Amino acid sequence: MTGANGFVGLNVVSALVEAGHTVTAMVRPNATTTWLEPFGVRIVRGGLDDPAGLAEAMRGAQAVIHTAGNTSCNRRDLPALEEVNVRGTRHVVEAALANGVDSLVYTSTTSTIGAHHGAAAPSREDTPLDGYRARSPYAETKRRAEDIVMGAHARGLRSVILNPAEVIGAYDHTMQWGRMVLAANYDQVPFVPPGGGSFCSAADVGRAHVSAMTAGRSGERYILAGHDATYATFLATLSEVLEKPVNLPTTSYRRLYLKSVLQERLAPLPLGKPPVEAYRMKVFSHAYYFDSSKAARELGYASAPLDRMLRDCAQWYRQNGFMGA
Repeated sequence: MTGANGFVGLNVVSALVEAGHTVTAMVRPNATTTWLEPFGVRIVRGGLDDPAGLAEAMRGAQAVIHTAGNTSCNRRDLPALEEVNVRGTRHVVEAALANGVDSLVYTSTTSTIGAHHGAAAPSREDTPLDGYRARSPYAETKRRAEDIVMGAHARGLRSVILNPAEVIGAYDHTMQWGRMVLAANYDQVPFVPPGGGSFCSAADVGRAHVSAMTAGRSGERYILAGHDATYATFLATLSEVLEKPVNLPTTSYRRLYLKSVLQERLAPLPLGKPPVEAYRMKVFSHAYYFDSSKAARELGYASAPLDRMLRDCAQWYRQNGFMGA
């Protein structure tokens, strides 16, 4: 698999090992493997820009799970996004076809799926992507990668796409939603978004990848969501998990958003770096919810509740020195 040392990747490795699979993990040449090594998997160093290396790493494999990707939403990073998310995925697909791999599972994102503001109509796999979310370079390149994977399905490779929503849990060393857990723990919450999202347990997302190798239907997408909550509810639940009050800032969210836009557009002028990319701050100002009933029916997917996934994240941070015991 690719991206095995990432946040989602480590949860997939954990699920694969738990299920008794033999795993070959391909990571970048300079990647940190601190949390990957204890699983005892075979580690191969190489890049998505190395088709021959990918083909060699896949030799003898029955299935390939492709989780590696660039998650930037900054238009300035479009060349890097295209290199990793598009060309890298094409190289993975070609290597899998050349090796006669039985199945390919691709980790995408709900950023490639349309969304309606509010809880009345949670989005499904076929909800068309439009509006400002469709103009995100991350969504654009991940959707192009999905097209490549669908093309592999048409060429006879059993191919399944998974679309996780907001993932929370252990192994979040890349500071996805975990950065908010740390901010709350150290009384540094930067803002309170007015919107909401669908949260899913990282451990259960990992297990869904294992299930998708055999139970997923080729050429299909599966949303992995779970629990819908406003960001205010998220922070209230986090306060309960940490067993401490979370002090919330009163600064205008819109003012912070506009400041982040200026900080990105005028970089590298000395205006500072925004706490979160401007695009993501715009997303957080809306309530976007997703329906994972298809994954529940066909993959047996279910996510742990919000408090459990937050506890998993906080516990892992404590065990690995990110937070005090």
